[in-house]
Amino acid sequence: MNFGKSFTYIFEDPQWFDKLWKPVLCMLIPVIGPLVFQGYIMDVIKNVANGDPRPLHEMDFGENLTMGFRNFVVQLVYSLPLIVLSWLIVIPSMLSVGAMADEKLSLVMAVPALLSQLGLSLFSMVFSAVFYLVFPIICAHVAVKGTIKSGFEFREIFNLAKNNFAAWLMVLAGNLIAGFIGPIGVIVFFAGMFVTMAYSMLMVAHLSGQAYRASQSTVVYPSYPNYPG
Repeated sequence: MNFGKSFTYIFEDPQWFDKLWKPVLCMLIPVIGPLVFQGYIMDVIKNVANGDPRPLHEMDFGENLTMGFRNFVVQLVYSLPLIVLSWLIVIPSMLSVGAMADEKLSLVMAVPALLSQLGLSLFSMVFSAVFYLVFPIICAHVAVKGTIKSGFEFREIFNLAKNNFAAWLMVLAGNLIAGFIGPIGVIVFFAGMFVTMAYSMLMVAHLSGQAYRASQSTVVYPSYPNYPG
């Protein structure tokens, strides 16, 4: 793993601007645009995982849109438990508020509702933490395999995490750093937010590709001379 390279690889490509201006502009298109850019990110992950020393590529609108949609479907399925949990937290909260309005029912209903809400909130926090750690592994696996089905190949995903868990912790650290980099563009100018967001996502994509490559022990990769790692 080369953490620093994820910050610099973009500018090591002499054609980086020509390759990136179209996918970055696509982010301005409602709904479809972010899917296209996500598909572009998926291709970068795959290229890094395969050892390509120049992982940036020319945007293919249709292919990138398809890959972005596949990743969206996988992410939606995995997000459903969080959506259900959020409703299970909201309903007891509403019951507790209603119970407190009635003095006779306040002790009977409010206390169990609040305890239930506390338990679900703690469980939701743990589930969210696991989700944000595991989903980059799932996303990288989908990027390399290119199918929705690959997002649910649990044995392969578990093996990726087990083979090099430290590498995926570095991806998590990259995601945390990206959370600070992304909003910086708002300070300069609102449109700059898309540039900094794109940069932060590309940085994490490189880390994810590196982690995927480092987690493989039996895969035969293409031969790229002078691959910088």
